[in-house]
Amino acid sequence: MANPAVQFAKKTYNVKRWSEGYVDINDSGELCVNPLSKPGATTINLATLADQLKDEGLTLPILVRFTDILTHRASSLVSAFTKAKKERDYQGKYTAVYPIKVNQQFSVVKKLVSHPSNKVGLEAGSKPELMAILGVSEKPLTIVCNGYKDSEFLRLACIGQALGHKVHVVIEKMTEVEALIEAAQSIGAMPTIGIRIRLNSIGKGKWQNTGGEKGKFGLSANQVLQVVESLTLAGKIEHLNLVHFHIGSQIANIRDIHNAIRECARHYVELRQLGVPITIIDVGGGLGVDYEGTGSRSACSMNYTMAEYAKNVINPIVEACEQFDLPHPDIITESGRAMTAHHAMLITDVIDVEKAPVPDVVSEPSEDCPAIISELWRSYSMIDKRHALESFHDAVHLFADAHQQYVVGLISLTHWAKVEQLYFKILSMVREELDPRSRSHHEVLDEINEKLADKLFVNFSLFQSLPDVWGIEQLFPVMPIKYLDKPLVNRAIIQDITCDSDGQIRQYVDGAGIESTLPLPPYTNNNDYLIGMFMVGAYQEILGDLHNLFGDTDSVHVELNPDNEKGYEFSQSLKGENVADVLQHVQFDSEKLMSSYEQQIENASIDAEQAQQFIEELQAGLSGYTYFED
Repeated sequence: MANPAVQFAKKTYNVKRWSEGYVDINDSGELCVNPLSKPGATTINLATLADQLKDEGLTLPILVRFTDILTHRASSLVSAFTKAKKERDYQGKYTAVYPIKVNQQFSVVKKLVSHPSNKVGLEAGSKPELMAILGVSEKPLTIVCNGYKDSEFLRLACIGQALGHKVHVVIEKMTEVEALIEAAQSIGAMPTIGIRIRLNSIGKGKWQNTGGEKGKFGLSANQVLQVVESLTLAGKIEHLNLVHFHIGSQIANIRDIHNAIRECARHYVELRQLGVPITIIDVGGGLGVDYEGTGSRSACSMNYTMAEYAKNVINPIVEACEQFDLPHPDIITESGRAMTAHHAMLITDVIDVEKAPVPDVVSEPSEDCPAIISELWRSYSMIDKRHALESFHDAVHLFADAHQQYVVGLISLTHWAKVEQLYFKILSMVREELDPRSRSHHEVLDEINEKLADKLFVNFSLFQSLPDVWGIEQLFPVMPIKYLDKPLVNRAIIQDITCDSDGQIRQYVDGAGIESTLPLPPYTNNNDYLIGMFMVGAYQEILGDLHNLFGDTDSVHVELNPDNEKGYEFSQSLKGENVADVLQHVQFDSEKLMSSYEQQIENASIDAEQAQQFIEELQAGLSGYTYFED
């Protein structure tokens, strides 16, 4: 019989929905990863994995990349379009292109382009990215060049075409037309020319500032006509084969995608009728991932599946082509987030817990205590199911009044401490009397849970590992990786180890919604209470910064291998940055620092034995991990 606590945890953390089958809780209450998202396939127990990685010499926090998830995501995307094309008898080809800005790690890029059946192309938005792409594979690749381009960028694109790659240079501004023609003539190879159209259609959410009339990129309708005229006059119009748009990343509402495709299809029709030989539509990014698992139009969710996305790309194009008797164009998508988000997670440990200051018992105040304390005591004394909400609101009001009295000196520190005790005890008792199934109680329960939440200090830097939590208030699934067979008796707010009040996670998946506190099983005292932070494979690594000089974490690739007794193997096991490494980023030379330490020790007149001890500890400090190692 299934453990009720495990079933409750599955529902509470909504694992099945946000993980898309890649993560589940086993009967022992431990998280397992299924890289192929297939029943009966090899699963990897994360608690066991953490122990194995420690045995390999790695130290928490550890970034774990499941490379099989990368290829599975790419295969799923290709399969979705294959099926959608078949349903509409679509004659154009489909190419999944990966924008490497999403995660530029060599291993990620190499894995995606190496899979024989997916034939994934790559997108570059800068010269360094294009240089990386040109060298990642000796086999011909589909390469899309976006972003603003100088003459060197354009020459590199032409070199890529000369080397046998299928390069598409997307014109973002008028001056790029003449510069591209000059570069192509100099190199002796002309890439496919594309134009980025600034659609009027825009999406909604945190990432949707690329469409509409105020969008940073793209050409207006008049500028599109000017490009056509310029290329016609230059005798190069036959190379203008691609039309591109991008309404933003992580589009939550499928209607926004459908409307954008319809508008782009209209541009395709108009350009074809002008005699422009457009044969490719690049629909850009937008395919979302459901970080919340709510299946909604929330910014960190999506109300559609990958299959529905493919249909909503294919169908409007088919309808436009049928209406005007035009050939089906080839289709390119740039769905980097959907390919990479699921494949990476951070495993780390809890280093401390600060419980909410709820006393076990409170004593009745003395008769001569301030009136405000007597009023709080009366609220405390009347708590029952009938008066719970009244007691809560009275306590909040009285607590605020008492604070003002303390600030102006009307009550003492001892009195203020008594106020705090009564206040938190009232909150705790009211919470026990409220019914979470009652709509009228739900808002108050959320508020009390936040006020009484434990502070869970976790060994990581939010700014290094989850920068989008701080930057744009993005939500990521976070949960313990073991002890999920126990009741979820605690609620906490995760704090990182930076010296910054912004270093905390304020939103958590909780059932079919989002809450401000994280439900947790009982804490343990044996240093194995581990936290997993999931779906961090898109953007987080490259955006992470050195706030408080916390550097890159240890990392490892985990890949399925049926010949290994574990069923999987580790590769590219890398130690994170040490203190000397991160100091070098800000121009502190470790050798000069050691010289300074030694000079200060000499000046301090410390005995030889202690001096040597100090030197050894300072040397160890420079070579040590930037995160907690205890």
